[in-house]
Amino acid sequence: DYLITLETFEDNDGMTVEVELKDMFIDDYSRLQALEKEITRRLRDEILITPKVRLVPKNSLPKSEGKAVRVKDLRKKY
Repeated sequence: DYLITLETFEDNDGMTVEVELKDMFIDDYSRLQALEKEITRRLRDEILITPKVRLVPKNSLPKSEGKAVRVKDLRKKY
């Protein structure tokens, strides 16, 4: 699962993508770091912006009944 959060930072829009890990291997920091970089690179290549990627533990993202909410837009409206 994943959750995309759009926010405004110092008058610039930014994107954070939280990705749930299926299998926990938190004790292997170098593997986590490589996975985070790979996800960031693939997203940047696809959407042409570089998001901040955060790996989070399994079942830590909010679950909803029915259709999942995958994007949270917190940007300032001008």
